[in-house]
Amino acid sequence: MIVTEYESTKGRFMKSVVKLSIASLILLTHGFAQEPKKAIVPQDPTVVQSRDQVIASGSAKQPAPVVQPKALPVLSPSLGDIARAARAAHVAAPKAQVVVAEDVPQQK
Repeated sequence: MIVTEYESTKGRFMKSVVKLSIASLILLTHGFAQEPKKAIVPQDPTVVQSRDQVIASGSAKQPAPVVQPKALPVLSPSLGDIARAARAAHVAAPKAQVVVAEDVPQQK
């Protein structure tokens, strides 16, 4: 079958049209996805309930007691003394000796 020049350009034209329509569809969807210009309000207004306790007798509500945290006991010995002792023990600990060994074991 012989393809003429007209059919060849027609195929390229159709591919271009499909590509352009896909690109324009992608660009237009972004335009339609904008935020609304007016605030969205619920149809039924919400009722805000107060968190205060209603007392039937009419007397004022007593305030809640203020709770103060208890201080921790003083460490004996202090944390600095413990750290110094740990460092001194680390310095006095035996260290590894440098050992040079060959990779190949000696044959007898």
